[in-house]
Amino acid sequence: APLTMGQTLSAQARVQPSRIGARDLERAMTYREWNTRACRLANALLGLGLAKGDRVAVLAYNRVEWAEIYTATAKAGLVAVPINFRLTGAEASYIVEDSGAGAILVEDALVPVIDEVRDQMTLADDRYMLIGDAGGHAGWRAYETLLESGADREPEVTVAADDPWCLMYTSGTTGKPKGAIRSHRGMAMLALMTEVELGLHRRDDAFLAMPMCHANSLNFFSAFLYCGGTVSIYSRKSFDPALCLRSIGAMGIT
Repeated sequence: APLTMGQTLSAQARVQPSRIGARDLERAMTYREWNTRACRLANALLGLGLAKGDRVAVLAYNRVEWAEIYTATAKAGLVAVPINFRLTGAEASYIVEDSGAGAILVEDALVPVIDEVRDQMTLADDRYMLIGDAGGHAGWRAYETLLESGADREPEVTVAADDPWCLMYTSGTTGKPKGAIRSHRGMAMLALMTEVELGLHRRDDAFLAMPMCHANSLNFFSAFLYCGGTVSIYSRKSFDPALCLRSIGAMGIT
């Protein structure tokens, strides 16, 4: 069986611990650091009472925390539910409720989107977690505080290749958005085929400019994690072509 995405990160941390594994325009992590933070987040989420198979919704602009969240949910056997940051509160709330999410992680700038519909959602009060500046947002648990509560060891959860990893929602152009399950096996096979077709190598560095909540970035994120390259994330709310080109040159993007 192929490695799960959580096992893949653990393997890269053993094989090339000092290589930059994931970064954005503000922060970088070696594979060892990335794996440690992913383990902490995984154990912290399980410590909230979440269990294997539970859904965790994520609403955020592009930032390196997506790499931590995707791999933490993989390690814990949880299912990530990415939410498009352009949706309204009602649209985001529908996905949270339809997916049966047991927790949600939201970037500070997007907290108002959820706060306007929070009274209509069925999440427990301690399952609202905030990425970024927690100041001025009552009723939200800070992301970094959550990480500090989790052990840095690998979670004691058995995750199989055919277990679900992500629940990606369609745009809903012909009705309500529909959830599409992505398993560890499916994403591993797609990653391996992408590596073969594009000739990817661990010396490569991917610049993910598409939204991290979109299947495109999830696919390439998986491919570069699987081959041990560097995952670089364009951490801005909207696309700036000049900044993108400058970043590609300055960061050595291949």
